[in-house]
Parts: sequence; structure tokens; C-alpha cells
Amino acid sequence: MITKATSFLKGEWADAKLKVGHVVLFVAVVCISLIAISLWGVFNSLEYHLHDKEVEMSNLSKTLSSNIAATLTQADTVILGIQGQVEVEGTGAQTLERLGGILKNQQKSLPQVHGFFIYDEQGRWLFNSNGAIPYGVNNSDRDYFIYHREHVSSAPYIGPAIRSRSTNEWVITISRRLNHPDGSFAGVTLATIYLKYFLNLYEGIDMGGNGIINLTSSTGHIVVRKPFREIDIGTDISTGEVFALLTPGVSSGTATIRSFIDNAERVISFQRVNGYPLVVIAAFDRNEILADWRSESFASFLISSVLLLILSFLGYRLIRLMNQQLQLQKELQRSEANYIEANKALGQQALEDGLTGLPNRRKFDLFINTEINKVRRRPDDIALIMIDVDLFKKYNDQYGHVQGDECLKTVSAIISRNITREGDLAARYGGEKFAIVLLNTDYVGAFIIAERIRTELESCSIQHSESPAKVVTISVGIGALSGSRTDTPETLIDIADRALYIAKTSGRNRTVISNHLSDTPA
Repeated sequence: MITKATSFLKGEWADAKLKVGHVVLFVAVVCISLIAISLWGVFNSLEYHLHDKEVEMSNLSKTLSSNIAATLTQADTVILGIQGQVEVEGTGAQTLERLGGILKNQQKSLPQVHGFFIYDEQGRWLFNSNGAIPYGVNNSDRDYFIYHREHVSSAPYIGPAIRSRSTNEWVITISRRLNHPDGSFAGVTLATIYLKYFLNLYEGIDMGGNGIINLTSSTGHIVVRKPFREIDIGTDISTGEVFALLTPGVSSGTATIRSFIDNAERVISFQRVNGYPLVVIAAFDRNEILADWRSESFASFLISSVLLLILSFLGYRLIRLMNQQLQLQKELQRSEANYIEANKALGQQALEDGLTGLPNRRKFDLFINTEINKVRRRPDDIALIMIDVDLFKKYNDQYGHVQGDECLKTVSAIISRNITREGDLAARYGGEKFAIVLLNTDYVGAFIIAERIRTELESCSIQHSESPAKVVTISVGIGALSGSRTDTPETLIDIADRALYIAKTSGRNRTVISNHLSDTPA
């Protein structure tokens, strides 16, 4: 009996030692895992900071490029009108007087414009929207005048930043050639834009302590730079790393490079200005990005160290009190199992998509399985509409994920307004894809509803510059089954998906019907 008791106690002791060993191993693994996760988090955070700043710089350069293009286009439109009128009517006193009144009004409505000017073929001033023409001044030595005199093209020319001879202010010029009736050189019409207008445009942008914004010519000469220094105007940076990336056919990009001017390493984004030979470059100092990362990493290190100390202490306490807490641990395990089961039950109820408010894919799968089984038992029709938002990834890239979410909400709202019959189901199938199950409905009825949804969305005119329609549109595929068939839910989904695929490959923004996999879609 004693031997049996001893053996039992030895067995219990061996089991206890084994359990303690398992606990020690567990604590060691958790500590090592915590260290590994912390290190991974530090390096992942670095990548995130750099990528986030690249995205920010890319969005900034695109925005600035659009603003600059709009600014230049406004001025160019005015001098294009001058070009046309002068070449038809000449530069007589009456023509210049009439133009003068128009141009002065235009100048008042365009705050970025410093002035409008007209010069004859000798470079003499014929018109100055800022007032009287300075006596004896001639502009035949200006870069834009020489260019137009030597080139017959009537296209606009963007000149380097210069000081105005009428006001001594820094300006950027945009000009066009004037021709005599026989096509010979007749002079230049010119608009000057305040350089300070571009600086004011940059003023509210926080680029950190050592960030920059450059507006350069396509040949690599600085037009204006933030921070502004007159000495930088006209500096040639064409041999720098940025212009090595600006190969023909490349209009934008991001990179981490070292500055040609101050040798600082920066995360940069460049964007060509649409329609004009200019490039916008936005850059953030990499050391400033790393400073934020270092602060976060240090805080993460402190937190991880504290967690390691706490975990080690708890492990030590756990080992000491393990035998006394075995029963409590069993109760805890039972409670944990109940908690897991409760979570599972709660998960069964989580059948709604958080963004759109529509039923989610899980609810759709349960619903269509149930309804297909019902259809097999009675001769009823069932139709499935599959909807996909056209070019949604490009929409997200262009307008951002927040606007993308709003777009999906709009689409879901339109779907909800059109699916009002009790028993039907509209669900978010996944991503930008939606599914509608219509009971007791053939493909003709489904087509009517699908077209109503498609046209209503198109009429909303949600801007989408990357779409051929220039607005957000959807492609729709329709599948239908009859109760006489013994198809599965997968069959109906495949039919609708096939129709959707044909709708997208046929040009998008359309509805295609297929009532069976072997049928020809309509």
C-alpha cells in the first residue's frame, strides 16, 4: 500500500515537474516571440513611415501639378485670344484700345497674372496692361522673344523666371508668337505670372524643417523653389537623380534620393504638369522621417521591456503557485471554453457589412443555399444579379480610400432603394462587388431592376476621371434558374459571374444576361 502511495506521489511529482517545465518553456517562447515581434514591428514601422511619406508626397505633387496647370491655362487662354485677334485685325490703335479694356478686366479676375503685353517684331512695346509703356524699352533680348522669332510654332512657350522691366517683380512668362498674314514673324503676345503666387500656393504646406517643393522646367532648370532663394532661380539640376528618373514616357514617380543642391537625402515625388514643359518636385527630409520613427521605436522598446519584465514576473509567480492553482486553472479553462462558444454564437449573428449596412457575404451564402434548396422542391424562378463597380481600384488610387468608401455607400444605397420586395436579398459580395437574389423572378424581371440600378448610379455623375464615361459606372451580370432544374448555388453564381465577366470585357457600364452556363449571354 505504501509502495502504491509512494508510486502515486512520485507520479504526481513527476507530473507537476513536467507541467512546471512546460510553463518555463512557454514563458521562454513567449518572451522570445515578444522580442521578435517588437523587432519586426520596428522595421515594419520604418517601411510604413517611408511608404506613407511617399504616398503623401505623391498626392501633394499631383495636387500642385493640377493647380499649376490650371493657373497657366487661364493665362494661356487669354493670350490665345489675343493671338487670334491681332493676327486677324492687326495692331492698329483701335484694336489695341479695344484689347486693352478686355485685358485689364481679365487681369482683375486673375490674381495670379502680373500683366498682359504685346510686342512687335522688333521687340518694341505695343501694349502693357499695367499702365503706360516705359519709354525706350525693348524686349527683343528676352528669352521668349528670341524663341518665337526663331520658331514658327504658334504653341505657348514657358520661359524662365525673370524680373519684370515694368515693376521689377519676379515673374514667369507664358507667350505665343504673332504672325503677319504671310506667316512671317510679327511679334509676341505675353502673360506674366507672379512668382510669389506660386510661393503663396506652397506657403500653407508643412514640409518639415528641411523639406522642399520645386517647380522646374522640363530641361531641369529651377523656376521657383520653397524655401525661396533668388540664387536658386535658374539652377540646372538636370544631371541630378530626379531627372535621371524622368525618362521619356515617365510622367510621375517617387524615390529616395540625395539632393543636387544641398546633398540632403529626401523622399521625393515628381509629377509633370499636364500640357506644359514643367515638373513639380515635392520632397521630405528622410532624417526627419527617421526622427519620428526613432521616437516611436524607442517608446515601443520601453513598452516591450516593461512587458518582458511583467511576463517574467508572472511566469515566476505562476511556477510557484501552480500546484495551488490547478483547480482554478481548470475552472478558468471551462470559463474560457464557454467564452469561445459565446463568441462563436455572436459570430453567427455578425451577418451585416460594416461599411454599407447591407448583408455580408456570409449572409448571402446562407440565404442562396436555403433558397436554391427551396426552388428544387417547387417550380419557382430565382435570379441572381452580380454587380461590380467599374475601375474601382483606379478610383481609389485617384481619390483616396475615404472617397472610395463613400462611393460604395452610394452604390449600396441605390441598390437598397431598388430592392424593396420582402424575401429578396441585396448583399455586399466582397470589395466593390454586390449580389442581389430575386425570388420568383426570371431574367427579364432581373434585367429591368439591374438597368434601373445601373442608370440611376450613372445619373448621379460621381466624378471618375479614369473611367471612359468620366463618372462612376457599374457592370452587371444576370443569371436565372427555374425550379425544374437541380442546379446548385455555385451553378447560379457561375452563370451570373460569366455574364458579369462579359459585361466588363465588352466595355463595362452595361448589363449582360445569361440563363445557363451553356447559354449565349444576351
